[in-house]
Amino acid sequence: MTEAALRSSTVERAHVHTAPSALSIHKYLPLAILYFFFNSFGLPVGLFYTTLLSPLFFVWLFLEGKRWLTLKLFLVLSPIIVAHAILGIESLTYYVRSAALLWTAYITVYAFCWALLKCNNIDRLFEELIVLNFCAAIVAVGLLFTPLNAIAWHDDSLIMPGASSVLRLRLLSSEPSVYANLMVPLLLFAVLRLFHKPTKRSFLYAAMIIFPFLLCQSFGGIAMCIAGLGGALMTAFRHLFKQRRTLLVLALVIVVVAGLLIVPNPISERVFQAAAGTDSSTNSRTTFSFIVAYSVAASKSLWWGKGLGQGKLYDVSDLGVGFTVGIIPNAIAGTFAELGIFGVLVKFAAEFYLFFRTRVLANPFRLAIFIVAFVAQLTGSYLMNVQEYLMWCFAFAPFFPSMDLHKNSSSKQLPA
Repeated sequence: MTEAALRSSTVERAHVHTAPSALSIHKYLPLAILYFFFNSFGLPVGLFYTTLLSPLFFVWLFLEGKRWLTLKLFLVLSPIIVAHAILGIESLTYYVRSAALLWTAYITVYAFCWALLKCNNIDRLFEELIVLNFCAAIVAVGLLFTPLNAIAWHDDSLIMPGASSVLRLRLLSSEPSVYANLMVPLLLFAVLRLFHKPTKRSFLYAAMIIFPFLLCQSFGGIAMCIAGLGGALMTAFRHLFKQRRTLLVLALVIVVVAGLLIVPNPISERVFQAAAGTDSSTNSRTTFSFIVAYSVAASKSLWWGKGLGQGKLYDVSDLGVGFTVGIIPNAIAGTFAELGIFGVLVKFAAEFYLFFRTRVLANPFRLAIFIVAFVAQLTGSYLMNVQEYLMWCFAFAPFFPSMDLHKNSSSKQLPA
């Protein structure tokens, strides 16, 4: 055997030994499981394990050389803090507590993003979460017709008097919409990979995440994912639709979406309710939220807002929109209420700057996530929502570079 052949054989053996095993577990899977499945399990409403662990995340980031994170956050918020101090803060306790919660969300998301950027196989982590989530959904279906169904299923009639009894999958999350938002990055990853490489393996992973996503019956989640996928596919049309199998996948998706809208089912009912403006959940997260936000901000300053956490002290029951205090289930409306027009402008400016600065349009996955996150902040979420900020990280950080359009000019497929 020649020397060149020996070197080639040695390299091949080394590659075989260093390649990840099919049964290997991603090193971040335990933390991902905690975040995805158990983040609020057994804790008071509004408290999460990621919040409790944020000091540890901060220490880890400090050891990683990220020593000025708190100062950077303070500098960004300093104009608003100074304005609130001048205008007067009604409850300093609420203000400091809300600022601390915002810090924990900031540190948690930064730590997650930094860790994921350092690992080379995030797609493997997504696949493992998809499989575990599918298995959990199968178990939940088994519990559906037992007295234990309340563990994993949400009954609308128990929350909204007069609503029909519809069971929606939530697993251990606080509500189905929260669970649906957790699945959004996994769904977009699996479906877009299916378009890039329509193989049996890609189809299997897409099916495994679509199944529990539909069981949530989250109209908002479904609508946002359709919008995100539609926007991503429009920009990548020339790069994707050159294979028959890709066109067949698109046709299948259209048939499934059309079936969901045409065939009578809980999802189509909620779609038509929202279109008619009679869905109370949609109204609360959109129109009513902005009405409440304006009232809260106007009580102190439209430009600077009422202050972090101060909306909880403001009575809005006289508005007649179903709210008692200014706790708002809408990220932009909540920002307007507490940080004013200035805070909203800063948020939008940062999003659009990073959109062009990081070339979001060059990657269908990142574009789809951007569209979903942008719509989500206008139709739900809240100011300290880790899920939303993590979606922004997926939109602006260079995740899944194999989906970049310029890298697929010669080969339009993702690796298996």
